[in-house]
Amino acid sequence: MIRIRTVSKTKFISILFLIIAAFFLVFSNALLLTNKLNFYINRQLIVKEIHSSSFLEEDFLKLHINRVLPIMAVVCGTETDDMERNREMRLFTEVIMGFDIKKPSSILSSQILAMKKHEPEIIAAIGTVDESHFLYGQENEYIGDIPYEETDESSDDNTGFPIQEEGTEKPEDTIEEQERNIVKEDYDNIGGIYIKNETNYNVDIEKLLKEEVKIDLSGEGPHVLVVHTHTSEAYTPTKENNYTPSDPDRTENPRYNIVRVGEEIVKYLKEKGISVIHDKTIHDYPSYNGSYQQSLKTIQKHLNQNPSIKIVLDIHRDGLTLEDGTKLRVTSEIESKKVAQVMLVVGTDQGGLKHPNWKENLKFALKIQAKFQELYPGLARPILLSPGRYNQHATTGSLIIEVGGNGNALEEAIASSKYIAYTIAEVIEDLKR
Repeated sequence: MIRIRTVSKTKFISILFLIIAAFFLVFSNALLLTNKLNFYINRQLIVKEIHSSSFLEEDFLKLHINRVLPIMAVVCGTETDDMERNREMRLFTEVIMGFDIKKPSSILSSQILAMKKHEPEIIAAIGTVDESHFLYGQENEYIGDIPYEETDESSDDNTGFPIQEEGTEKPEDTIEEQERNIVKEDYDNIGGIYIKNETNYNVDIEKLLKEEVKIDLSGEGPHVLVVHTHTSEAYTPTKENNYTPSDPDRTENPRYNIVRVGEEIVKYLKEKGISVIHDKTIHDYPSYNGSYQQSLKTIQKHLNQNPSIKIVLDIHRDGLTLEDGTKLRVTSEIESKKVAQVMLVVGTDQGGLKHPNWKENLKFALKIQAKFQELYPGLARPILLSPGRYNQHATTGSLIIEVGGNGNALEEAIASSKYIAYTIAEVIEDLKR
């Protein structure tokens, strides 16, 4: 007799359920692992594309972001000027709507919850995008610099740089001279010292001016390093300093770009007995993007070689162009001479990059600004306090100094150099006492 073992219906269902559960468990884990692998690979590709800058087209991104979030078009456009000045409007948007109109990234964070939680990490992860995008002009206009393109113009002076032929006509730039600082009602200020605060941090100028600046200038060796992150920044060509730009207001020729201004500042610092190193490395050619990463390598190299360096001055020229293309020529009159005005730029950690000691840089900048006001009133524009870091985490005495703008002549920037150097030299001597 053949015995047939039967399986109860309940047991059969239980076994079937376990098999299905096991299948889904294995399948989901495999899928999760695959997704993680794909995410990692895609993340590497995305980061690579960001580094190469071919993935991020500013106009493309702006167009699509503005379509999805129309408020971005308002905040990042010309309409934002009145909104930013209106403190009640800013308070309303921050408390009721959950974002700060002075910080466009907070608008994205308010709409994308995951971004809000991890915003600093996201910004830090793509920190290789050049920090220049945090810089704004005196008139609240965005100052965008144009990347380099190859030039096939020939050189006839054995320097490798093209020069302008005598008598060659150039199209005239529209330039508007500005001989006074534009100071707006919401600028932080005390005693004629103004700060254009582009961050959410509250700044007590009076308190910071009274605090000790933590810069140790004792011992032998060079104390100051002068570099140029945007080495090719140049000025409006003139008869005395005529050159053919490789890009608008740019040239790699150190006789006509910001390096020449740096040479003058260094010369006058040395005249005052300050030990200084001037590094003329080109950091923004052939690629403008990544300039700050390149200059940070230069700064770290010198700090390793010369631990005595405590002050790092990154010398730039500002880009001040109005919507109609008019370039601003910012000038002041010192000792009966037209000179380019100066602006100190101080970075913070608001952009997401680590910079815990940014207030030390600000205290140093305030000392210099106060000395400018004492020695050469009208020479310095308001300090710009920015979300970007600009490599200023390297030392507690790191600053950007913007000498004039693209509407100024090189002669005016060179004329300012002496007064910049003399002012900094006096501050350094005060710190040594």
